[in-house]
Amino acid sequence: MTSRMKYFRGRDPALGEFELFCKAHGLKQGEIISDLIDRFLKENERQQTLDAYPRRQDPAGRVFEYAALVGAKSELERVLELMESNPDFKQTFQVDMLRALKVAEPIFHRTRDSGLSKLLERAEVILRQ
Repeated sequence: MTSRMKYFRGRDPALGEFELFCKAHGLKQGEIISDLIDRFLKENERQQTLDAYPRRQDPAGRVFEYAALVGAKSELERVLELMESNPDFKQTFQVDMLRALKVAEPIFHRTRDSGLSKLLERAEVILRQ
Protein backbone atom coordinates (compact mmCIF):
# COMPACT_ATOMS: atom_id res chain seq x y z
CA MET A 1 0.00 0.00 0.00
CA THR A 2 1.35 3.38 -0.94
CA SER A 3 0.93 6.36 1.28
CA ARG A 4 0.63 10.01 0.55
CA MET A 5 0.79 13.05 2.77
CA LYS A 6 -2.21 15.37 2.89
CA TYR A 7 -2.59 18.46 5.04
CA PHE A 8 -5.98 19.70 6.13
CA ARG A 9 -7.55 22.11 8.56
CA GLY A 10 -9.66 20.96 11.46
CA ARG A 11 -11.88 22.70 13.98
CA ASP A 12 -10.73 23.41 17.49
CA PRO A 13 -11.30 22.07 20.09
CA ALA A 14 -12.12 18.76 18.34
CA LEU A 15 -8.75 18.58 16.59
CA GLY A 16 -6.90 19.23 19.84
CA GLU A 17 -8.93 16.58 21.66
CA PHE A 18 -8.23 14.12 18.83
CA GLU A 19 -4.48 14.75 19.12
CA LEU A 20 -4.53 14.31 22.90
CA PHE A 21 -6.64 11.15 22.68
CA CYS A 22 -4.31 9.59 20.13
CA LYS A 23 -1.25 10.48 22.17
CA ALA A 24 -2.74 9.15 25.42
CA HIS A 25 -3.73 5.83 23.80
CA GLY A 26 -0.61 5.40 21.68
CA LEU A 27 -2.53 5.63 18.43
CA LYS A 28 -1.23 6.94 15.13
CA GLN A 29 -3.32 9.85 13.88
CA GLY A 30 -2.62 9.08 10.24
CA GLU A 31 -3.93 5.52 10.53
CA ILE A 32 -7.13 6.68 12.18
CA ILE A 33 -7.69 9.38 9.58
CA SER A 34 -7.04 6.84 6.78
CA ASP A 35 -9.56 4.43 8.33
CA LEU A 36 -12.13 7.21 8.63
CA ILE A 37 -11.60 8.22 5.01
CA ASP A 38 -11.98 4.58 3.89
CA ARG A 39 -15.19 4.23 5.91
CA PHE A 40 -16.56 7.52 4.56
CA LEU A 41 -15.87 6.45 0.97
CA LYS A 42 -17.52 3.05 1.48
CA GLU A 43 -20.59 4.59 3.09
CA ASN A 44 -20.97 7.21 0.35
CA GLU A 45 -19.81 5.37 -2.77
CA ARG A 46 -23.35 5.11 -4.11
CA GLN A 47 -23.90 8.88 -3.98
CA GLN A 48 -22.99 9.82 -7.51
CA THR A 49 -24.05 12.63 -9.76
CA LEU A 50 -25.92 11.80 -12.94
CA ASP A 51 -22.75 12.70 -14.88
CA ALA A 52 -20.93 9.80 -13.18
CA TYR A 53 -23.45 7.21 -14.35
CA PRO A 54 -22.11 6.77 -17.89
CA ARG A 55 -18.86 5.45 -16.44
CA ARG A 56 -20.60 3.13 -13.96
CA GLN A 57 -23.63 1.78 -15.82
CA ASP A 58 -24.31 0.14 -19.10
CA PRO A 59 -25.85 2.40 -21.80
CA ALA A 60 -29.36 0.97 -21.39
CA GLY A 61 -29.28 1.70 -17.65
CA ARG A 62 -28.32 5.30 -18.31
CA VAL A 63 -31.29 5.74 -20.61
CA PHE A 64 -33.72 4.43 -18.00
CA GLU A 65 -32.17 6.53 -15.24
CA TYR A 66 -32.33 9.66 -17.37
CA ALA A 67 -35.91 8.90 -18.43
CA ALA A 68 -36.93 8.43 -14.79
CA LEU A 69 -35.29 11.75 -13.90
CA VAL A 70 -37.04 13.61 -16.74
CA GLY A 71 -40.37 12.02 -15.82
CA ALA A 72 -40.05 12.88 -12.12
CA LYS A 73 -39.10 16.49 -12.88
CA SER A 74 -41.94 16.86 -15.36
CA GLU A 75 -44.59 15.45 -13.03
CA LEU A 76 -43.38 17.47 -10.05
CA GLU A 77 -43.31 20.65 -12.11
CA ARG A 78 -46.85 19.97 -13.38
CA VAL A 79 -48.21 19.54 -9.86
CA LEU A 80 -46.33 22.60 -8.59
CA GLU A 81 -47.79 24.74 -11.36
CA LEU A 82 -51.29 23.46 -10.56
CA MET A 83 -50.88 24.29 -6.88
CA GLU A 84 -49.36 27.71 -7.55
CA SER A 85 -51.97 28.74 -10.11
CA ASN A 86 -54.94 27.44 -8.06
CA PRO A 87 -54.20 28.26 -4.41
CA ASP A 88 -57.87 27.76 -3.48
CA PHE A 89 -57.65 24.11 -4.55
CA LYS A 90 -54.33 23.40 -2.84
CA GLN A 91 -55.88 20.63 -0.72
CA THR A 92 -57.14 18.90 -3.86
CA PHE A 93 -53.68 18.72 -5.41
CA GLN A 94 -51.83 17.57 -2.27
CA VAL A 95 -52.44 13.89 -3.11
CA ASP A 96 -50.93 14.50 -6.55
CA MET A 97 -47.99 16.20 -4.86
CA LEU A 98 -47.51 13.19 -2.58
CA ARG A 99 -47.43 10.82 -5.56
CA ALA A 100 -44.96 13.03 -7.42
CA LEU A 101 -42.71 13.28 -4.36
CA LYS A 102 -42.77 9.50 -3.83
CA VAL A 103 -41.42 9.06 -7.35
CA ALA A 104 -38.95 11.97 -7.16
CA GLU A 105 -37.37 11.09 -3.79
CA PRO A 106 -35.45 7.92 -4.75
CA ILE A 107 -34.42 9.43 -8.07
CA PHE A 108 -33.08 12.51 -6.31
CA HIS A 109 -31.12 10.37 -3.82
CA ARG A 110 -29.54 8.44 -6.70
CA THR A 111 -28.74 11.39 -8.96
CA ARG A 112 -28.56 14.54 -6.78
CA ASP A 113 -29.80 16.43 -9.84
CA SER A 114 -29.73 20.21 -9.26
CA GLY A 115 -32.89 20.85 -11.30
CA LEU A 116 -34.83 18.29 -9.29
CA SER A 117 -33.37 19.77 -6.11
CA LYS A 118 -34.79 23.20 -7.00
CA LEU A 119 -38.21 21.68 -7.69
CA LEU A 120 -38.13 19.91 -4.32
CA GLU A 121 -37.27 23.19 -2.59
CA ARG A 122 -40.19 24.83 -4.39
CA ALA A 123 -42.46 21.99 -3.26
CA GLU A 124 -41.37 22.46 0.34
CA VAL A 125 -42.21 26.17 0.20
CA ILE A 126 -45.64 25.51 -1.30
CA LEU A 127 -46.47 22.77 1.22
CA ARG A 128 -45.52 25.03 4.14
CA GLN A 129 -47.80 27.87 3.00
